[in-house]
Amino acid sequence: MNRTKFQPLFTILAFLTIGLFACSKDEDVNPNQAQLQMEITDGPCDDPSVKAVFVTIAEVKVDGKTFSGFTGKKTINLLAYQKGEVAALGLGNLDAGAYQEITLVLDAQTDANGNAPGCYVETIDNVKHALSSAASVTVSTLKNISLVAGATTQVVLDFDLRKAVQYSGGGSADQYDFVTSASLQTALRAVVKTQSGNLQGSCQNAIVNTDKIVAYVYKKGTFNRNVELSSENGVAFKNAIASTSVESNGAFKIAFLESGDYEVHFAAYKDLNSDGKLDFQGTLILNSLIDLLDLQIGANANIQLNVSVVGILP
Repeated sequence: MNRTKFQPLFTILAFLTIGLFACSKDEDVNPNQAQLQMEITDGPCDDPSVKAVFVTIAEVKVDGKTFSGFTGKKTINLLAYQKGEVAALGLGNLDAGAYQEITLVLDAQTDANGNAPGCYVETIDNVKHALSSAASVTVSTLKNISLVAGATTQVVLDFDLRKAVQYSGGGSADQYDFVTSASLQTALRAVVKTQSGNLQGSCQNAIVNTDKIVAYVYKKGTFNRNVELSSENGVAFKNAIASTSVESNGAFKIAFLESGDYEVHFAAYKDLNSDGKLDFQGTLILNSLIDLLDLQIGANANIQLNVSVVGILP
């Protein structure tokens, strides 16, 4: 009988406890918070001697402040993430609002397991070539990003190795380095995933004897052949927004192009002096049903191009 009398009191206390817990939870929620999901992808490396390119990311910053979603040092083989593949960098909360700069702080000395070096090229003979003697290397990109309260924004960082790494050559055992600090900043771009589209298709070649074909994408009207063929830090086509290698079957894909108007150009490469390095042969003359100098790419669009090589311009 006593247990029956006390049961309503226990019930009231239980409901009161749950109610207090719910209120506490609600008070902890910041209605002005937004979520940022960060990912990283890669543009190709033109060197056939390169097997992998590892970078060790020690910190990610947004407008100069540490991004809480990046929870630990990561060593990533960027060459494993191309043609739309991405590696996760983290999901974190930020105040809703506008942001402008994303920065990667690279540990050039040690990787995530404490082994040296932290950033390096691995060649097909399994030799590691340290990319920098500095303790750390900073790479930043400017991009206007608006984070909306209660929503998640996905941002992809495209780290273009073609622009970031140069071949030093010579008799040195360490044959690869990062480009200069100023030039390195042009190797990173950021794009909001939902505001981007893809350019893909096929490039069929039965005309030019070549080892490799690369597709380069430019903002419409910005391609100047004379400028783009002049090498800076060993990098030609330096003003291309993005690029990709054409596979042996002719297939290609350039992912994460933000909405806008573009043009695409293809170049051929061949090892002309048997030194294991690709030499520029020329830009390709193509047959296409679509105007390659006027490509409109919208959000979530997949533009399909089917082109065939009819000649080469040395």
